[in-house]
Parts: sequence; structure tokens; C-alpha cells
Amino acid sequence: MPIRPATPADADAITAIYNDAIANTTAILWHEPKPVSLWRDRLTDRPSHFPVLVATDDSGAVVGFALLGPYDDKCGYDGVAEWSVYLAEGSRGQGIGLALSGAVIQAGRAAGLHSVLSRVTEGNTVSEKLHERLGFTKVGTFKQLGQKFGRRHDVIAYQLVL
Repeated sequence: MPIRPATPADADAITAIYNDAIANTTAILWHEPKPVSLWRDRLTDRPSHFPVLVATDDSGAVVGFALLGPYDDKCGYDGVAEWSVYLAEGSRGQGIGLALSGAVIQAGRAAGLHSVLSRVTEGNTVSEKLHERLGFTKVGTFKQLGQKFGRRHDVIAYQLVL
């Protein structure tokens, strides 16, 4: 399973994966799908310390992506990134998320980032276990922070100091 930097040409595939997670999971607390233009813009002239990587199958189709993005635009948070990983429905449970996550975190480390943060909607045990495997520390839980599918969800905060 090749992993490579994402390009604007990957925007359609990334949008499809992202919008599937919006529609069917609490992994993303958006309620409405996002346009392809959002991802095309995000993948154009992206800072090297905030990479987006994609995993592809044997035919070259994108089956997942991971990214580091700014945690906050206040200068006091320079060197801190927020991490996310998303996989296409048929690509889950095959180790692709772990490989993508390890690669994007390593890219952040090589770029000199200090730490990586992440938020997980409580009950997403696959994501919770992935964070543990990657060495993240659970730093707290925000009670009833997120809202989706007609209910409030606790959100767990994780941190990995690089």
C-alpha cells in the first residue's frame, strides 16, 4: 500500500471519504457534506509542516488520508498540529490507518513540530485504540461537547509530544 503526499488531483477522492465520514459517523462533527473545492484549496500551497498524505490501492485509487493541520492560529501554538485520519469504507481494519498515521506523524516530527493533538468522539473505540498504539496520551474529556445525530457526545482530547 503506497503512501504519498496528496495533491489537488486527489481532492475528489478525499472529499468522498470525508463526506462519507460526515454522513455516517461521529468521527467528524460536521452535519453537512463539504464541497470538493474545500479540499482542492487545502491541498494547494500547503505548508510542509502540515502535510496531507494519501494511501492508495494497487490500482492507484485513494483509499485513505491523514493530515496534520494547525491547532490554533495564535503564535503561542506554533509547533503544535492537530491530526486526523480517514479511510474509505472498504479499507478499514487492514492497518492502513496505522501506516498513514505513523507516516504523517513522522513527517511532522521531521518538520520540527513539538506536539500533535487530536480529538476523538467517545465511543469510537477503533480510534481510541489507534491513538494508544501511536503513543498518544489521553489528556482529558470534554463532557457533552459535540452534537450530532440528535444527541450530545463527549470528546476525548489526546496529545503526542514529539
